Amino acid sequence: MSIRKVLVAAAALGTLMILEVPSHAQGFRIGPGGVEIDDGRGYREERDERRYRRMCRDLRDRCENKDIYGEEGQGNCRRYRRMCG
Repeated sequence: MSIRKVLVAAAALGTLMILEVPSHAQGFRIGPGGVEIDDGRGYREERDERRYRRMCRDLRDRCENKDIYGEEGQGNCRRYRRMCG
């Protein structure tokens, strides 16, 4: 192996280590939803917040309109107060 190849490889490796490459993931999760790559931009938190708001909106709707939906004794109002309070 020549000195030239070693220097080129070292320079390439050094460049990759110094530069901030956005393709490097900060973390990943393997779970029931599959494999998820967390790149640190907060998309997961936004998605969880939207899911939480949607769940609260649905529970409030079921609580307020339980006579229309025929859901008596389902505990939707109690669940809404406890979770979205």
